[in-house]
Amino acid sequence: MMSRFSIILSLTLGLSVFSVFGQKPKVVPPKPPVYLDEAGKLAYTPESKGDRIPDFSFCGYKASEETIPFIAGKVKVEAANGDATTHVQAAIDYVASLPVDTKGFRGAVVLGKGVFEIKGNLLIKASGIVIRGAGRGQTILKGVGISRETLISIKGKDDKKIESSEKVLDAYIPVGQACLNVNTPEKYKVGERILIQRPSTKEWIQTLKTDHFGGGVTALGWKPNQRDITWERTITQITAKGICLDIPLTTALDSTYGAGTVTKFQWNGRISQIGVENLSLESSYDTKNPKDENHRWMAIGLENVSDAWVRQVDFKHFAGSAVYVQASARCVTVEDCISTQPISEIGGQRRYTFFTNGQQTLFQRIYAEEGYHDFAI
Repeated sequence: MMSRFSIILSLTLGLSVFSVFGQKPKVVPPKPPVYLDEAGKLAYTPESKGDRIPDFSFCGYKASEETIPFIAGKVKVEAANGDATTHVQAAIDYVASLPVDTKGFRGAVVLGKGVFEIKGNLLIKASGIVIRGAGRGQTILKGVGISRETLISIKGKDDKKIESSEKVLDAYIPVGQACLNVNTPEKYKVGERILIQRPSTKEWIQTLKTDHFGGGVTALGWKPNQRDITWERTITQITAKGICLDIPLTTALDSTYGAGTVTKFQWNGRISQIGVENLSLESSYDTKNPKDENHRWMAIGLENVSDAWVRQVDFKHFAGSAVYVQASARCVTVEDCISTQPISEIGGQRRYTFFTNGQQTLFQRIYAEEGYHDFAI
């Protein structure tokens, strides 16, 4: 016969065992793809292969590591009757002749209040120049006539020279990684700019089934090398087997589909440290024809340029784009801009209001009306 003490002890142990084994295990929820860490900074959760949501904080002027500066004026142009193209261009060319300071700037062309009629095209082809008005609606550059020329072209030289390239050795580089292996890491230098290219191979296109879109028409299908992706990066570290970059890659490199290549290059003619700010840009047009296209298409075009900005600019009546950043441009900020009342037919290649093909471009706090593709890449 069990004693009273034995019964109580048995019940106690039984309840203890039940409480341990009857408890549901504590489930730790998986971390979301992006979250705030203990320091209050964005953190990223990788997937099975290491891929993670890209970090886009490297976009914009100076990769958003520096604020856009205010540049002192070197010459001022006042509004006057008639065509002002020659006067404004002469001021731009004058500033272009000045030496650059330690920050890479020559100075600003300051435009006074009033309307500046521009029958031609304003061209910035040297680094370190800013065009600044007296304010939106106070300084107006108006493209007049029936020319379709871009009103302000920011254009360096297309003289990029490819030096040498080699294959990436890694079987897989996930999205968000910044280091990769190559055969000859010793030939690179910290601070050197390079190109990383991801090929668009036949195998990759066939896997996506984008080689043919049906309907018996093959011309629309993707072709090899048509969808290559090329990143510009700066080397921050040389390792025993490879190199590390200043900015992670935004698409995976997979050896199954051709991996990728690293290429050294020189681009001496590309210009930098350019700004357009604090004014209004307009195009004249045939007021009797609401679909007129014989007038200015682009307000501002950026080509072969890095570290540039367009800010606090209003746009009216352009047929194509208010700002068009071409593929040869990088680290461009477009902010606090407004585009209204475009004039053109409604169709392809028209009214792509804020349009970028460039790299590390930041468009923020911008507004557009009546576009075909107001914000396009």
